[in-house]
Amino acid sequence: MVSRAGRSKGCSNCRQRRVKCDENRPICNRCKKRNLTCDGPKDSTWISLNHDRPPLSRSHNPIPAELSFIAFEDDICVSYTRKHLMRGGCVEVACDLVQRVGLSSDVLDPGLSLLRDAILSLSAAFYGNQHRQGAITNRGYKTYGKVLGQLNTHLAQPLLQTTNETIMTAITCMIVEIFVPTGPNNFFKHVQGIEAILAARGPPTSPLGADLSMLGGVRILCIVGAIVQRRPSIWAQEEWKSVPPLCTDEGSLIRHEILLILADCTVLRKGLNHASLYEHTEEDYSQTIVRAREYLDRLNALYFRWEQHNASILGEMASPNFQDPTIANHASATTYMLYNGAYICLLRIVSAYSPSTETLSLQSLQVAAALRIVKCLELKAYEKREGSGESNTIGFVATKVAWETLGGFSSPGGRRLSRAVKAAANGVFAVGAWDEPEELLEPRASLYAAGNIRTAAPLVHEQSVMASSPNYKVFELINIGEKNIVVDTVPFDLPRERDRSMGIPKNSSQISVA
Repeated sequence: MVSRAGRSKGCSNCRQRRVKCDENRPICNRCKKRNLTCDGPKDSTWISLNHDRPPLSRSHNPIPAELSFIAFEDDICVSYTRKHLMRGGCVEVACDLVQRVGLSSDVLDPGLSLLRDAILSLSAAFYGNQHRQGAITNRGYKTYGKVLGQLNTHLAQPLLQTTNETIMTAITCMIVEIFVPTGPNNFFKHVQGIEAILAARGPPTSPLGADLSMLGGVRILCIVGAIVQRRPSIWAQEEWKSVPPLCTDEGSLIRHEILLILADCTVLRKGLNHASLYEHTEEDYSQTIVRAREYLDRLNALYFRWEQHNASILGEMASPNFQDPTIANHASATTYMLYNGAYICLLRIVSAYSPSTETLSLQSLQVAAALRIVKCLELKAYEKREGSGESNTIGFVATKVAWETLGGFSSPGGRRLSRAVKAAANGVFAVGAWDEPEELLEPRASLYAAGNIRTAAPLVHEQSVMASSPNYKVFELINIGEKNIVVDTVPFDLPRERDRSMGIPKNSSQISVA
């Protein structure tokens, strides 16, 4: 038992004067000497600290050895996706919108609710795929299937059909098909759907705001999708070509001009369909090759603009992270990658209309351009994944174009590209997001149809179901960790001297892949 004494037992006068009381009874000596009325000493008061406590009982719900991951799984997946997947682009814009209202299901706005589910489906599928967590990946695919169903509902309602939330939901679904694809060419279905929504909505009317930021990354995906599918893109229409770039610095303006050339290429590529080939006359072929050469001349002029801009940056503030002294920084490398990607696309068009005797030389030029893309990916700044969402999107598209040109793992250049991608993007580029053009010639159902916009995509996206389906194609990922790579070195030179008639670098034909 633990106890302690209470307050002093002295009389009130002594305690008030803060002097020691002799505690005589009935009157203490100090009060007696001063003729004061004394109330006498107090009785002892003891305070016991030994209070009774109820016995401790064993909990029926003991604390688990490992805390559940479910409580904060969504936050972890979203944070990981924002950090590693196309940072600064449409995904981050969508995440910002969603996280303003939180990741809970208590979201009143139906557009934000759908966008939140789309972000969660992408994040779970991507995180689970990267960490080989099958349960998380399947949960992401299941949510993705629900999102497609909800997207149908939104597209049937005029007030929700063309909102920013609906467009970003479709963009998020397209990104799912880029990085964790669910089936052959579903990427293209989303591209066509997004263009249908944008066509119904019309180009942005203000040079400011979220619209340009949202469209900045998706524009190149729509254009390249149209090139591969051999159909005109809405970005080739004058009203869409007049949409201003998000930034007005020289590098952004050069990239904008290159994208305008690529948009025009979608009209030329339409002529390569089998049905169109039978309809074309010799005059049509002549006009097509003339226009292709004109685009090459425009691209050639933009190359020299880039070269001057790059040199001015080198003179002002060359980045110490860059090992190659000819390229100034990440933004300059991104512009150069876009240039080479557009250059390859134009060379493919020229090759389709050129005599067979020129095929090998044109292929060599394409390989040289692809190797220049590899060189850009090998720069230190790309290993850190720096830059805007547009630059990350350009990096993905350029990688895909270079991968097809170099022949994948079958060539030294392709294996070199795989190592560069592994370092730059942690191996997350799904180069099988779309198939070769020959497999795209038959008409296919669009995910969305203009006017009465609707989806035709499958609603079941569970990995176990897809793996057992005979129509499911396993996509080849650039992942050096799953391949036995032999280190190869391939020479690299920046183009200097060019043929003015076609804008083709003369020295590039000397570079080949064994």
